[in-house]
Amino acid sequence: MNELSWTVERHDEHVVVAPVGAVALTTAGEFEAVLLTLAVETDVVLDVSGLTFVDSSGLSIFVAAYKAGLKHGKSVVLDPVPPFLERVLKVTGLGTLLLARHQVR
Repeated sequence: MNELSWTVERHDEHVVVAPVGAVALTTAGEFEAVLLTLAVETDVVLDVSGLTFVDSSGLSIFVAAYKAGLKHGKSVVLDPVPPFLERVLKVTGLGTLLLARHQVR
């Protein structure tokens, strides 16, 4: 559960970052740095369908990337989202910030 990897796929107007594994305190450091750098440069779509676990530090990374993007006129959204994470985002209220518009219900 303590492993995390990701790919970055560049498109004309955005990047798709696809993490796989667990975003937790023990795995978050480098991922956070990459995500924050991208969020100030371009719109980011986080394909989090490959995540198996996200703790509070992972949620904090998603919010920090969202805020960094917003500050620079960029967007950061999570799409697609596995059911376990979608529930957490909706319960915490973070879904209104982080979910793609078609997912917010």
